[in-house]
Amino acid sequence: MHIDGRTAAGLWKRAFSPDSFTESATERDRFSSALHDMRTRGAHLAVEISADMPDFTQHDVTHMDSLWELADLVAGPHTTLNPAEAFVFGGAVIVHDLAMSRAAHSLLGGVRSRADWPDALASELRFQLRRSPHPSELAMPPEEIAARAEKILFRRAHAELAESLPLTSWKSLSGDTMYLISDPEIRIAYGRLIGEIAASHHWNYEKVTERLSAPVGAPGFAPVSWKVDSLYLACLLRTADASHLDATRSPDILAAVREISSDSRDHWIFQSRLQRPYLQNEKLCFTAPAGFSREEMSAWWLAYDTLKMVDGELKSADTLLLASGRTPFQVRGVANVQSPSAFSSIAGCHDWEPIEARVKVGDVANLVRRLGGKELYGQDWTIGLREILTNACDAVKAREALAEYRGGRRVVGRVTISVEVTEDQVWLSCHDNGIGMTSGVMGHQLLDFGCSSWLSPDTAKSTPGLIASKFEPTGKFGIGFFSVFMLGERVQVISRSLSEGPSETWILEFSSGVNKRPTLRKAAQSEQLDEPGTSVRVALDASIYAQSENSVVFRFKTHGSAFTTEGFASISDIIAYAMPAAECDLWVEEAGVPAEASPVIAKNDWVTVDGYRFLCRVLGIPEKALTDKDADPYSTLRDFAEQHKDDLSVIRDSSGLPAGRLCMVPESTRSGFYSARDSSFVTAGPARTSTRVYAAAGIAIGRPSRAARDSAIPILEPAEMAKWATREAVRLAERIAAGTLEAGDWCIDAAEQILQFGGDVGFPFWRTSQGWLTQDQLVSWMKGRTVLFVTHPVFADVRVGRTDIPASLEEGIVVYEWSHRDALWGVKDWPAVNNEYRGCTGALLRAIAEAWDVVISRVVEASAKREQEFVIGRHEGNEMRGECTVFSRSDLERT
Repeated sequence: MHIDGRTAAGLWKRAFSPDSFTESATERDRFSSALHDMRTRGAHLAVEISADMPDFTQHDVTHMDSLWELADLVAGPHTTLNPAEAFVFGGAVIVHDLAMSRAAHSLLGGVRSRADWPDALASELRFQLRRSPHPSELAMPPEEIAARAEKILFRRAHAELAESLPLTSWKSLSGDTMYLISDPEIRIAYGRLIGEIAASHHWNYEKVTERLSAPVGAPGFAPVSWKVDSLYLACLLRTADASHLDATRSPDILAAVREISSDSRDHWIFQSRLQRPYLQNEKLCFTAPAGFSREEMSAWWLAYDTLKMVDGELKSADTLLLASGRTPFQVRGVANVQSPSAFSSIAGCHDWEPIEARVKVGDVANLVRRLGGKELYGQDWTIGLREILTNACDAVKAREALAEYRGGRRVVGRVTISVEVTEDQVWLSCHDNGIGMTSGVMGHQLLDFGCSSWLSPDTAKSTPGLIASKFEPTGKFGIGFFSVFMLGERVQVISRSLSEGPSETWILEFSSGVNKRPTLRKAAQSEQLDEPGTSVRVALDASIYAQSENSVVFRFKTHGSAFTTEGFASISDIIAYAMPAAECDLWVEEAGVPAEASPVIAKNDWVTVDGYRFLCRVLGIPEKALTDKDADPYSTLRDFAEQHKDDLSVIRDSSGLPAGRLCMVPESTRSGFYSARDSSFVTAGPARTSTRVYAAAGIAIGRPSRAARDSAIPILEPAEMAKWATREAVRLAERIAAGTLEAGDWCIDAAEQILQFGGDVGFPFWRTSQGWLTQDQLVSWMKGRTVLFVTHPVFADVRVGRTDIPASLEEGIVVYEWSHRDALWGVKDWPAVNNEYRGCTGALLRAIAEAWDVVISRVVEASAKREQEFVIGRHEGNEMRGECTVFSRSDLERT
C-alpha cells in the first residue's frame, strides 16, 4: 500500500487527509511530511532484512504499510489519532523491525561490537561443539557459526535496538549528518518515545504499563490538545503486528527463489494460505480456503497455535485498555480458535483430522513432588543435600569464570553449610557467594520445572559474558532445586544478583513445599546480603536427624556391592562423602560448635591431597576413623587405602586439565570385605554417583547422564582414557616381572577393564594349558594348534574349603568366562572403542582369527555354537569334566 490520499488506511486519512484537523493544517502537514520522509528512509533499511534473514517472511515496507490497515481494522472506524499520535505510531511501525539486519546494526556500531555478542557467539559454539568454547574459537570463529550467531542476535535484539534507531545518525556521501527523522524539532520531541513504543512490542504488559502509562504533551509548535497516548499506541502496534499473518507476508515467488530452511518452511506455508482477516462479531476472522494436506500438517498446527497467540494478545490488550479507563479496540479476539475442530472449519484439513494430542500436565504440584523428589531420586535425603550443594558450586563456578573472562579481580568462591537449632526446629542452610539471582529468575526460571537457566538468554542478560566464559554447569535439567523438599517443606531462598546492590536482595519462601504458592518479597534491611550470592534454608524433617544437648547428627547410609553401613554421621562427613570432587571450598558450621566455620573440602583438592586421605574419602571413611587403628568396620578399607595410595595417578584430558585420579587394583573384584568396584566411581561434576569403574580405585570426573544425576559419563576423551589404561597395564606388568605381584585370576578382571577402555595389555592374562600367557603369546601358542577348547573357570578349579585350587589343564584348554559387560557399571556403551568386539571376549576372538588367518565373523559364529563336554584337566589324578566351546581350525578355514 502507498501512503497517499487515495489508498491510505482510514486511520491515516483521519489524521492526515486535507479535510482533517483543518484548524491546524500547517502543523498537520508538517507531521505528515516528516512521516513520509521517515518512511522513505526506513524502507531503504528494511530492504536489507531479507538479505540477512532470507528465512523470515516479509519485513519490508509492505509490512509497514499493512500495519496501518490492520491497526485501522483492530481499533475501528471510531478511532482517530491526532497528527502527533499518528506520527509517533507511524514512526514506531517503521522502526519496530528495522534492526533485524546487519545494516541497521552498523549504524549502532556493528552487531559484533555489542556487549552481548560474545555470549551469542559462545552459545552457538556450545551448541555446535557440545562444550564451552576456547578463547581462540571466540576470537576467530568459523564464519558459518558466526553468521548463525548474528542471525540469532538480529532476532533477539531487534526490539531493544529499535529503541535507539530514531535518534541514531549516519553520514551521507557528502558528509552531512542524517537521521531517520529529518525534522530536528520533531525528532527531539518524539524520537525517544517512538523508540520505546517500537521496542515495547517485545515487552510484557506489566512493563508496558510501567513505562508508557502517562500521555505525552505536544511540542511547542503544535496545538496543546495533541497529546500522545503512548499506552494506547503501544497496544495498537503489538496487536496489529501480531495480526499480520496473511499471504502478503509470504509471496510464492520469494518462497521459490529463496533457500528456506525446514524450520521456517511451516511459517511460509501457513501464512501463504491465510487470507486477509475481516471483522466478525468483534473478532478477527482468518480463513484458508485452500486448506492443508497431510504433508502440511505441521504448518496447520503452527497456524492454529499462532492465531491462538494473536487471540491472547488481543484479549490482553482489551483488558489493559479497560483497566486503565481507555476506549477498547473494536477487535477483542480471534474467531474459530477455541478448538482444533473449530479452526478446521475455516482452514480445511485434507485427508486427516486435527486431534489435539498435546502433552498436558493436569497437576503440576504432584508432578514436581514425584519427579523432583523421591520418585526420581529415591528415599535418600542426602540426594537433596547433594543437589543443593551442586547448585551452589555451580553458582560459585559461574562467578569465578565470569571474573576470569572479564579480567577482573580473582574471586575466591566459597560454599558454607550450617546447622542451626531453634526452639522448635533444626535448620540447614547452604550459602554461596556465587552470581546470585534476580527477582525475575527467582520468580520464573527457578520455579519453571525442567528449565535450566544457567546458560539461558535471561541469565546472559543479567550477567553478560557468562556464556562466553569457560563456565560449564553441572546442573542441566532444571529439576535439581525441587529436590530440596526431600529435606523439609519449609524452604527459604535468599538471593542477591551479581548485577545488583544489597537493596535488591529478594526472598522466596515456601511454607508447605509445592502444595501452596510460594511468596516472593524484597528483603528487609536486616535480611539483605552484603555481597552477591544465594542462601537456601530448610527446616529439616524430624526423621532426618537426631538431636542431643550439644550436637545434631544425621541419618546416613552408604551402599556398596559388598558392604552397607547405616547409622548416623556428622554433616561434615556426609558432605565429604557426597561431594568428593568439590569445585569450590566447602565449609561447615556444626550445631553445638562455636560459630566458627571449618573447612571440609578445598577446591579441587582431590587432585593434590595425599593418596591415603583421597582413597579414604572415596571409600566413605569418616574423618574420625582415619587415624583410629583399632579394630572397627573401616580397618579393611584403611588397609586398602594404605596399600594403593602410591599407585594412583592423575589422568589429564587432551588440554592438560585433570579429569580423574585412578589406579587399577590387582585384587579380584569378587573377594575381600570391600569390592574394588565400590572403590571407584565416576562423578557428576563434584558429586558422587553410582557409576563405577571396574577393577579400579579412585574417581573419574564426569557429567550426569540422566536427570537424577545418579549416573555419569567421564569427561575424559576415550583416546586419553586408553592411554591411561595402557600405562596401568605397563605398571602391573612391571610388578609381575619384578616378582612383587603374581599373575592370577585377577589378571583377567584387570585386562578386561583395560581392553574395555581401549588400552593395550602387556601382562599375562590368559590362563591356558601352557600357563599364563600374554595376548601375543596366546596367538603364537594357537598357531601350533588345530583345536581350541574354551571352558568356564568353574570347571577348571576345585573348591577346597573356601579356596579354589586350579586343576592341571589338558592340552588346548583356555579358561575364560565369556563376558559381554560394559566398561562402566551403570552406564552402557562407553567408550565403545572396539565396537562389538570389546574386552577380553573381543581379544580372544581376534587372537583366534589372527592365529589361524580366518575372518573374525566366522570365529564369532563358532563361539555361539552349543557347548560340548570334554575332560578339562586333572586334580590329584582324578579327571575333571566340563562344558567347552570348541573352535576347529579346519572348520573355520572351510569356505
